[in-house]
Amino acid sequence: MDLITLEKEKLENKYKELCKEEYPGRLGKTFKTKYNFYYYDSGTGKVAQINENVYKVLTKFLESENFLDFIKLDMSEQEFCEAISEIKDAINKESILSATKFNCLTGKTYEQIDEIIDNKIQNVTLEVTEKCNLRCKYCIYNESHPEYRAFGHRNMDWEIAKKAVEFLKSHSQNSEERHIGFYGGEPLINYDLIKKTTDYANKLFDKMTYSMTTNATLMNEEIADYIMKNKFNIIVSLDGYKELHNKNRLFVTGEGSFEKTINGLKILLRSAEKYNNKENITLNMVIEGPDYENKYDKIQVYLNECDWLPKNINILTSSIDYGPHESIYTRPQSYEERMILKDYYDPILSWDEKNKIRNKDNTNEIFTDADVDKAMMIIHKRLLSEKPVKKYGMNGCCVPGERRIYVTVDGNFKICEKVGDIPEIGNVHKGFDEKRIKELYFDDFIKESSKYCKDCWAINLCTLCYVNCYDQYGTHFSYRHNSCRSERKYLLDSLIKYHEILEENPDVLKEFNEIEFQ
Repeated sequence: MDLITLEKEKLENKYKELCKEEYPGRLGKTFKTKYNFYYYDSGTGKVAQINENVYKVLTKFLESENFLDFIKLDMSEQEFCEAISEIKDAINKESILSATKFNCLTGKTYEQIDEIIDNKIQNVTLEVTEKCNLRCKYCIYNESHPEYRAFGHRNMDWEIAKKAVEFLKSHSQNSEERHIGFYGGEPLINYDLIKKTTDYANKLFDKMTYSMTTNATLMNEEIADYIMKNKFNIIVSLDGYKELHNKNRLFVTGEGSFEKTINGLKILLRSAEKYNNKENITLNMVIEGPDYENKYDKIQVYLNECDWLPKNINILTSSIDYGPHESIYTRPQSYEERMILKDYYDPILSWDEKNKIRNKDNTNEIFTDADVDKAMMIIHKRLLSEKPVKKYGMNGCCVPGERRIYVTVDGNFKICEKVGDIPEIGNVHKGFDEKRIKELYFDDFIKESSKYCKDCWAINLCTLCYVNCYDQYGTHFSYRHNSCRSERKYLLDSLIKYHEILEENPDVLKEFNEIEFQ
């Protein structure tokens, strides 16, 4: 059977009954778990469990731009009409499929910019050196990287660091927290500046937190004791077991850095135990494909066998980032996008699922837990309202300069350390360039992103920020389209996994009620 018996005019009327939207695909997303069918509503954030026929109709409605596609549905005319009736009833009672018409992106990041950058700055991250003692193969400063640019040879001097700290002091009067990060290159190459800056900040502020990302190869007991005494949050770059780490993380000489990284990490852990803050140490693993899941298996075995490593140590994982590149735009839920994404999978979520199936009786934590928890938090803490929200926020974008200012060795301000070579927003000598911030990171960003966000079902779940939206001259959104597709697939996979947990072990999700989502 098919729906040919329902004449074309009636079929078109049924289509129009669901929505008068120009593009229905922005209104929501259907998904299914091993046991049930669901619908996520973009406007309200509600998720409804639905029957299979409603799932089929909604999926076709959201993924099609032509009502005639309904003819291809494998159901009777009666089943079709019953499904339409159920959907209409939910529209009336639950306000689904009724997302507010998109106008532009807005929110705190736009409406409170003047007050925020004058008085609520929270963080400066200092590029204390351009130098590094490693030449990691996937680093942008390695000749093998497609976006290669040579390492610099400068260190930040004390006057730049001092002015940056004083800038934080004068622009954080209404901030609840203040933080200084140290970055490189390898920041420990300029440890003397780190120590001098920390000592100065401790005199200037009543309460201060610090962080640093390091390869740990230059760590010694004096340094470790100092940073642990000052309660630094430390991210140590360690790519798992020796063979995997040494494949990419090499010294300038070509020698693997694993042994010296492990030695530095052990020194850190001993100091952390002395000052009772082991929770301040996080490992960051960059894993190269293909064959992710086999590598994850080996990493887990390695971690299980490390009796010197705390079992609950924080671990972050990511794939190699080869930098921004041009990509075509595909409309969310379009046939073109579905074809691009059909073979895409998130290796962490996939491996996490398979690992738990293999080890049903094993309640031990696994190293991907932090990444999976982050995905589950996005869904658990999602925007949720009875009626469709009236405004659309700027995704995961921070207020430029509020949560962090990345201060380069020569004192220029960038919006963070992740963005690469994009326009600056001021410097330590003259402060913020407010006009530039508003034009580039609000007006231009909103104008350009609105062309694409208006059609996206994930607009109220999205965590993407300014990364991959700019080149050195301004907005460059053809860098962004791949990130948007990957984000939608990541959010869809997260919706599926979250609701599978909800079906099988809902108590696991209660812990997220007490966690503040950043």
